[in-house]
Amino acid sequence: MNTVPFRSLLLALVLLAAGGCGDDPLSPEVEALASARARWESTGYSHYTYLYRLSCFCPPQLLETARVTVSDGQITTVFLVESDIPAPPDTYALYQTIDGLFDRLARDLENDPVVFEVTYDGAAGYPTSAQVDISEQIADEEYSFTASDLVAATP
Repeated sequence: MNTVPFRSLLLALVLLAAGGCGDDPLSPEVEALASARARWESTGYSHYTYLYRLSCFCPPQLLETARVTVSDGQITTVFLVESDIPAPPDTYALYQTIDGLFDRLARDLENDPVVFEVTYDGAAGYPTSAQVDISEQIADEEYSFTASDLVAATP
C-alpha cells in the first residue's frame, strides 16, 4: 500500500475539519504543516540520513543526538553521536523517520496543544525544530526536537 496518498488524504481531511472552524487559532499551524509536508513529499526522498535530537521526559538514550538512516521509508540504522556507538536495533522504534515526525505533529495538532511551535526547512519542508506542550495540566508530556543535516541517499 502506498502510504503517501493516504497521508495526503488524511492531512486534507484534517485541514477541512480545521478550516470549518473559522476562528480556530491553530489554522496557521495546520496550514504550515500541510504546506511543509507537501514540500517534503515532492522531494520523493525515501532514502536519507539526518540528525535527530529529542528533549523530553524519556529514556536517556533518546536525549542524545542520533544519526538516523532511512531506506525505503524505514529506519535501518541509528548511530548515537555523542556516545560514538550504534543504537541497538530493538530501540529503532523509539526514533522517527521524517514522515513519522510529520505524523506525530499532525496527531498533536488534533489534541489542541497549548504550545505548538515548529520550523520547517525552506527547501525540503521537513520539520527542523518543534516545541509541543499538549496541556498545562499534564506534567512531563511536553517535548521538543531538532532535525538537521538531512542528506538524500541513493537507493
